Amino acid sequence: MLHWGIVGTGAIASDFAAALSRSERCCAVDVVSSSPRKAQAFAKRFGLYGYAESLDEMLANPAVDAIYIATPHAAHRNQALASIAAGKHVLCEKPLTLDAASSECVIDAARRRGVFLMEGYMYRCHPLMREVLTRLADGIIGRIHHLKAQFGFDASGDRSGRLFDLALGGGSLLDVGGYPVSFARLLAGLVADLPFAEPLRMRGDLVFGPTGVDERALADLTFASGFTARVESAIAYDIGTAAVVYGDDGRLTVANPWLPGGQRDGLETSFSVFRSGRAPETVVVRTSESIYAIEAALVADTLPGTEAPWPAMSWADTLGNMRVLDRWRAGSDGSRSMADLREGSSHSRH
Repeated sequence: MLHWGIVGTGAIASDFAAALSRSERCCAVDVVSSSPRKAQAFAKRFGLYGYAESLDEMLANPAVDAIYIATPHAAHRNQALASIAAGKHVLCEKPLTLDAASSECVIDAARRRGVFLMEGYMYRCHPLMREVLTRLADGIIGRIHHLKAQFGFDASGDRSGRLFDLALGGGSLLDVGGYPVSFARLLAGLVADLPFAEPLRMRGDLVFGPTGVDERALADLTFASGFTARVESAIAYDIGTAAVVYGDDGRLTVANPWLPGGQRDGLETSFSVFRSGRAPETVVVRTSESIYAIEAALVADTLPGTEAPWPAMSWADTLGNMRVLDRWRAGSDGSRSMADLREGSSHSRH
């Protein structure tokens, strides 16, 4: 049984704690928040052994094996570094940090300390993704050549809260843009027989709101293999959550690959296959645990290894993804559009 300490008491931390309360591999034993009162209420709600009044106090708790970081993006770097220095394994919500340089700093620290570290793109841990990849590799729609993927919702309202706060790492790119980008890189790797691949060219466009964060973003990626992707993210526009993979013989559609089943405690999800001259096929994927429990169990099952197995996010995968997000965000210097960015055909390997 892997014992977890949770950093943060928001919605995602609550989902994680609820999932672990039903897990056979993991359990939450400690929590820390921005105030002891919040931590105490969280611990009582989910039946934890106790709560900590500071991160240092929780990191000193010998009962805690691993740390789950579920705070606003801007806090991730320092909280991850402190957890690693204390010898704790770390699962950190995406994005790992605000940019590639700081992500590399955290990864280097985990490498030196010899602890597990994973960026929490939970969809990469779910059996749905492995089934999709297996079917595509088997040629269910022929050779794949294009992806269209969105992750966006309208949370604008009065534009309060972390999503619209630059100081907290707000904006659509950092909050949800990494999902379609990571899927595009994963599929490009499948085409090239690699764990993932990096775009040879990229053109991006950003739409900014009154608080200064990007509220919608669109990018076109081209890979050395010829595979292309159009990816889109939004926090003030309900653009949906679908991903469509196009191949020579048809298309594969996933209604919500980022949250399989459309709910955090869902145990059933599916994807659809459309091929010319054949009836549509629906492939159903069922699990016995919810997505956060699956993600936490993957960490437990990987130990004493320090990196997650494919198709979950390895360290090189995280760095590649953050570099793409950095490039995409570089279009914010007034031009709105990014110039083509070429880095040769350097495909990262595990």
